[in-house]
Amino acid sequence: MSELRSVTICSSSKFYDTARQAEAAFRALGMIVYTPRYDYNEQVVTVGEADKFRLTHEFLAKIAKSDAVFVVANGGYAGASVCIEVGYAAGQGKTVLFSELPAEFALRALVDAVVPVDGISDTIRSGRYPQGVARTSP
Repeated sequence: MSELRSVTICSSSKFYDTARQAEAAFRALGMIVYTPRYDYNEQVVTVGEADKFRLTHEFLAKIAKSDAVFVVANGGYAGASVCIEVGYAAGQGKTVLFSELPAEFALRALVDAVVPVDGISDTIRSGRYPQGVARTSP
């Protein structure tokens, strides 16, 4: 994997606290960080179809500008929107990092590395990603 200069954080709105921790870790490394729209936390506000349509396209544009995506997958969970985002990122050739091994087997096929949130700084700085899973795995 090449040096990462920018990352988009993908996360279910129920994990936004963890997403903010990941954001802080990446920013501390001097990286450009794109985040979910925290103001559209579906745990707090109702997001209608038109909003979801606009937000999805807005978020895919963030991924297109990034070198990588970092998926906050507490307990291995990734919702439908995150699955779409990961597929898009992988299709664009972006590096796909997960905070935990995804529960969904199809997502595991797209993971380049699992990097716990508390290990972001050391892992990204070293440039060596733990390979417990990789896109080339059977």
